[in-house]
Amino acid sequence: HTGTTFQYISMPLLVIYVVVVSILLLNLLIAMMGDTYGNVIESATQIWHLERARIIFAIENEMSIDERMLDKNKYWTNVDGQRYLQIEEIDKDCFRDINNDETESYTCLENLSNELLYEILEYVDGYDIYKSFSNLNIRLQNLITSSSLLLRIKLELKSISLLEDRCQNVIIPNSHRILSICLDDELLTEKFFDHCIIDSSFYRLESLTLNEIQIEKLLTILFYLNSLPRLFSLTISIEDDDDNCDLGNIYQLIFSLSSLKYNKLYLPADKLQINIPHVINKKFSRIEHLVLYYTCTLNQLKCLLHYTPQLRHLFCNGVAKSDEDFKKNKWMKLPYLKSIHFDDVAASFEEFEVFIKEISSQLQILKIREPENKTYLDGNRWEELIKEYMPQLETFYFSFNQDIHDDRNINLIDSTDGFINRFNSPFWFERKWFREIEVYCESMTFLIRPYKKEWIDLHQHMNIDIYSKQNSVEDNYISNQEKTADGIIQLTIENYEFTEVNWQFINKLKSAFKAIQFTHLNIDNKRITINMLLDILCLLPNIESLKLLSIPILQLESLSIEDTKNQLSVLAINKITKVRLGQVTEEQEIQFFIDLCPHMQYLEVDCMLDTDVPLLMKLILINRMTRIPDLCYLCFIITMADENMVRTLAKIIDSETVIDNYSIKRSGNKISVHWKL
Repeated sequence: HTGTTFQYISMPLLVIYVVVVSILLLNLLIAMMGDTYGNVIESATQIWHLERARIIFAIENEMSIDERMLDKNKYWTNVDGQRYLQIEEIDKDCFRDINNDETESYTCLENLSNELLYEILEYVDGYDIYKSFSNLNIRLQNLITSSSLLLRIKLELKSISLLEDRCQNVIIPNSHRILSICLDDELLTEKFFDHCIIDSSFYRLESLTLNEIQIEKLLTILFYLNSLPRLFSLTISIEDDDDNCDLGNIYQLIFSLSSLKYNKLYLPADKLQINIPHVINKKFSRIEHLVLYYTCTLNQLKCLLHYTPQLRHLFCNGVAKSDEDFKKNKWMKLPYLKSIHFDDVAASFEEFEVFIKEISSQLQILKIREPENKTYLDGNRWEELIKEYMPQLETFYFSFNQDIHDDRNINLIDSTDGFINRFNSPFWFERKWFREIEVYCESMTFLIRPYKKEWIDLHQHMNIDIYSKQNSVEDNYISNQEKTADGIIQLTIENYEFTEVNWQFINKLKSAFKAIQFTHLNIDNKRITINMLLDILCLLPNIESLKLLSIPILQLESLSIEDTKNQLSVLAINKITKVRLGQVTEEQEIQFFIDLCPHMQYLEVDCMLDTDVPLLMKLILINRMTRIPDLCYLCFIITMADENMVRTLAKIIDSETVIDNYSIKRSGNKISVHWKL
């Protein structure tokens, strides 16, 4: 356009256009990157938990069932309050005789990089590091004395004879490198402070645990802790059962710690005083997580909360009834409080309501265990309280317990019909809060907890597709049968000795069985008899799913006339569509439940080592054509599951049926068969 009349306008317009478009595109790119980063950060925790679960799943697949049950197989361990995955593995190659082959090379600790050694030494006690690695060579000596290596000190009772040596040679010279200290015993705690004082030289100390310490000693220690700039966590166990104990002076010093984020205090006394001295310039604590492992009243708790405006998590091991009228004035608002957990609640529901109304409307997690007062069973009252004063509540745990034999307590059994209906409104279904009644030994517990998908409504999409008769099978059953918590009430019977005496317990629970429309039955007991199971099922006509830890002892040829009548009664009325059986060994065990549950759609079988799985598959296929035509999902849990087993079962299906519309898959020790109806 240089030859036109607009030559002086066109070039600037072109330059402006290029600049503006470039800026817009750059802003668009930044926005997209920010959105992607936000999505990654939002799901980072879930992805971490998923990967950790996959690691555990992979470990379990290499174990037998007996090995999984061993106490030594723990997947995690606590280190300074943090959970870390732990794996114990023995490499037999490390124990070979070096003299057998001098040409072989071995990986030595000295060959590891400093970065890897730092990672390893984070899990080792500071004194053990010095004891094991000092004076080995110059490199390791420089490494363990480096200021980059922070030490974690844990002293136990067995180390008391070496306490002075540890203090003089390790702890005091390296006070500037110590990250955490844990004193595990009363005598150890007392002796430790005879040799060492925690003062400003421990300026990197972040975590301190004092177990079984006397109050007089504790007050002196807390005075010196005020000089620590990075003390984030303080755990204290007081060895004093004086009912007149006053924690006011202790908490005054704790709240003065400027960097403290976490505080846990344990005290065995049932009654105590909390009288914090009034000062003109009151300082507020920065504590975010407060744990009270003792019993206190809501008035006393209110006194503490005045000093913790940054509080996010609150736990109290016991809430006693206030001796005086509950004070309703001068409350400290807690705008950041997200979680409350109360155990053994003796305070009245009226006190609790005032407490909830005053503290915060930002609560997201509420856990109430074992309240003593019957008024806590008022579902309508809970609904109003949550709607108006806890609108952001996402997680609600509630448990109410009663001894079946104790007639002096609240008669939970007789009142079951009344209160269970109060927790039956759409309010509870919309929030997917699951209701359950659990019978444990000689007690009965009513539970409310967040609903989570389990075997009854979640069929996993397997990771490994070993064999498929049909390449594309729509998971209609999986998608259509998944349910929410609507209407689900589970009855769990566990750890229960079904002796003649305990028949009386079940008879006493019959009123509850008749009053509540239970939809799921979970029996985690190995001693249940077949006549007991039939008797319970006769009382529960609305059961949709049945889970047994182990198969009852079946002697079908010797069933009494009464047992046979019970079996026919259950057959006539039951609506069971999902069955999960544990520790299956014989064909007749499967056949009994096939006959008992003709509407079965889902069957999961946990097989023992000596179980003939192909034989069970043939039996189920035959019955699927006659007795259980609605069966569309079958799962075998087999310790030795592999590709050969999958192919064997697939051949049996092909030979026993003309239906081609199925898929068979394996994931770890599970082999599943899915038929498209």
